[in-house]
Amino acid sequence: MITLHSLPPAQNAPHSASPRPGLAARLLAEGERLLAAQRPAEALPLLQSAAEALADGRAWLLLGEASLQLNNPVAAAEAAAAARAVEGATPAVLVLAGRALLSMGRPEEALAEAAEAVMIDRHGHDVRLLLGQTLKACDRHDEALAVLGELWQEAPGDSGATLRLADALMHAGSHDAAAELLAHMLDNAALAGQARSQALLLRAQNALRRGNLEAALAAALAGLEETGADAALHTTAAHALLAMRRMGDAKPHLLIAHRLAPDDGYVAHLAASVGAFLPERADAQYVCRVFDGYAPGFEAALLGLGYRAPGLILRQFEALLPGLGAEYKLRNLLDLGCGTGLIGLVLHDVVAGSIKGVDLSAGMLAAAQAKGIYTELRQAEINAALLADQEQWHAIVAADVFIYFGTLEATLAAIGRRLAPDGWFVFTTEALDGPQAWELGETGRFRHSEAGLLQALATAGLEPVVLRREALRREGPAILDGFLVVAKRAL
Repeated sequence: MITLHSLPPAQNAPHSASPRPGLAARLLAEGERLLAAQRPAEALPLLQSAAEALADGRAWLLLGEASLQLNNPVAAAEAAAAARAVEGATPAVLVLAGRALLSMGRPEEALAEAAEAVMIDRHGHDVRLLLGQTLKACDRHDEALAVLGELWQEAPGDSGATLRLADALMHAGSHDAAAELLAHMLDNAALAGQARSQALLLRAQNALRRGNLEAALAAALAGLEETGADAALHTTAAHALLAMRRMGDAKPHLLIAHRLAPDDGYVAHLAASVGAFLPERADAQYVCRVFDGYAPGFEAALLGLGYRAPGLILRQFEALLPGLGAEYKLRNLLDLGCGTGLIGLVLHDVVAGSIKGVDLSAGMLAAAQAKGIYTELRQAEINAALLADQEQWHAIVAADVFIYFGTLEATLAAIGRRLAPDGWFVFTTEALDGPQAWELGETGRFRHSEAGLLQALATAGLEPVVLRREALRREGPAILDGFLVVAKRAL
C-alpha cells in the first residue's frame, strides 16, 4: 500500500513544523519555477514543504512531476494519492497516477487511470497521450496507433508527437511506416538536440526490430558519429553485432554503454556476457526487461524450439511416484520462475492443493494468471520470495530458472528450508562440460557442470535423487543440452 510516510523529509525546513501559509506559497512558486527550468532536484524539497503546508492539490501534482523527473515513480504515485485526497479524481490527478504506474511497470493499472481520465475529458491532450502510451504498453497496438496518430495529426510539426507515433508504429511491427516517418524527421535540418538524438536511436532500433542487422548497425554507428557517446545507441549497435555473432566487435560498445549507464542492470549483464566482468547471477533489471519483452510470444517461441522441460518434469514425477494422478496427488506445488505458467499447465492435474507461482516479470505473470491455474501468483525475486514464504511444499519446481544464476548455494539452501520432509525439488539447467562449477555464456545465460551441481546441492543440505543429462530444446541448428535434477532434503 502506498503511504505518504515514505516521502523524503524536506531539506530546507524541519519536518516537524510546516512553513507558514505565506512562506509555503512562496516555496510553491519557487519550486514551480525551478521545475519549469528543468531543475527537479532543487524543486523537490520546496514543493514537498509547500505540499505539506497547503491544502492545495496543485502542490502535490507539482511534487509528483518532480518525482517522476527524478525517476522516483513510487513517490509520484504517493503524491498523486495525496492530490486525489484533496481535489478528487481530476484528469490531472489521474494522469499523474497513470504515468507513475506506467513507470513502475504496471501498464494495466495505468490504463485504468487513463480510461477514467478520458471519461472526464475526452479531448484533453495529456489524457489522450497517457491513453496512447498505456495502450502501447499493454500491446494493444491498433488502439494505441489510433490515439497517437490523432495527436500527431493535430500537431504534425511537434517532434514529440512524431517520435511517439514512430515508436508506436515500430512496436506494432509497421517498420516501413516508422522508417518513413523517422526519415522525414531526420531530413529536417532544424531538428536538433534531444529530439534528433531520439530519432536517430529509433531509426536504429526500428531496423533492429525488423531483423535488418546491417542497417541497424549502420544506423547506430551513424547516430554515434553525429551525437557522440550515447548508451542506448552503443547498446543497439552491440545487439546487432551480437545477433551477427560478432562478439569481439560488440564488446567495446557494451563496455562504453556500461560506463555511460552504470545503473542499468540490463546493459551491465550484456557487458558481463562478453567478458567485461563475471557476476554471480543475472541482474533483476535484465531479467525483467528480457521477459517482459518476450511475454507476448514466449510460449509459441518455446514450443517452436521443441521445449521439453515441462514434459520431462511431469514424466519424472510419474516415475518417482507410481500412481500419481490416478491414486493420489502432490499436496501442493511452488513454481519458481513460473513464467507464463507452462509448468502449472502440465502439473495442475496431479496437484491436490495450492499452486503458487513466483516470477520477476509482470508480463509473464499476466500470461500465467490468464490460465486460471495458479491459486497465488507473486512478482518477486526468488530468494526474497522464499524468505517471506512460510509454507512447507510437497513439490518445488524451477524449470530453466538457474540459467540466470551462477552461484546456487544460497538459493538451494532457501529452497531446502521450504521443502517438506517428504518433498521433492525438481529443476533444469543448461549443461557445462569442464572442471569449473559454472560459467556465463555469450548468450547471457549461465551453464552448470555436474560436479558444480553436486557440490552446490551438498552445501545446501540437499541430496540428489536424479541427475541426468537431457536435450532441453533446439538453439539454432543445434540441440541445447542440460541437466534434469531431482533432490530431497538430506537426512
